[in-house]
This record gives sequence, C-alpha cells and structure tokens, in this order.
Amino acid sequence: MSSTYLLGVAFGVVVLVSVFLKMRNAGMKEAYATWWIVIAVGSVLFSVVPGVLEFLSHALGVAVPLNLGFFVAGIILLLLSLRFSVDLSQASEDRRRLTEEIAILRAEVDALRNQLDSRGDDTDGTSS
Repeated sequence: MSSTYLLGVAFGVVVLVSVFLKMRNAGMKEAYATWWIVIAVGSVLFSVVPGVLEFLSHALGVAVPLNLGFFVAGIILLLLSLRFSVDLSQASEDRRRLTEEIAILRAEVDALRNQLDSRGDDTDGTSS
C-alpha cells in the first residue's frame, strides 16, 4: 500500500473519530453526521481497496477512475450544501416566527402590567 492510500485511510479515520467525538461531546446531529460518515467510509474503502473505484469507473464507462471519485465527491458535497441551505432556511423562518411570538407575548405582558398598575393606582387613590 503506497503512501497515497495510507493518506486516504488516515483521512477517513480522522473524519470518523472527529464525527463521533462531535456527536458525543458537541451535540452534532445524526442527520449531519451521516454525510460525513459516508465520506469517511468511502475514503477508507477506496484507499484500502483501490480496485473498487477502478471496477466502478470501468463499469460506468469513465476513462479515469479518479475522475469518478472527484465526481462522486462533488455530488456528495453539493447534496451536503443543499441540506445545509434547507436547514438554514428553516432555522431562519423559525427564528422569525419566534421573534414575532416574543413580541406578541411582551405586548400582552405589558398590557397586563398596565392593568395591574391602573388597579393598584385606583385602590391607592380611593383609600386615601
């Protein structure tokens, strides 16, 4: 096994360990971890058994196996980017909705405080 393959295995192992540590310690969600685990396992698989990439590229009619690897990596990164965009959009919408709800609740609390203050002023004024 050449140093290039060892580098691929090392990359995959570092990504796997990092993902599991982030899931355990930093609260990384499984939905995000899945993509990184796929990337890490693919890196290790193609590094340990480089014939798999050659077989797949030959079966799909791709002349250079590395081109297939880059194409698949690009597709995975695009899908990951799409996932992040969707989640970011949802988070932005949730943040907007929560901000509106907080504003409504604050207005209600202020109205209740004003009612209590006015009742407190009425009882103070009548007893004096």
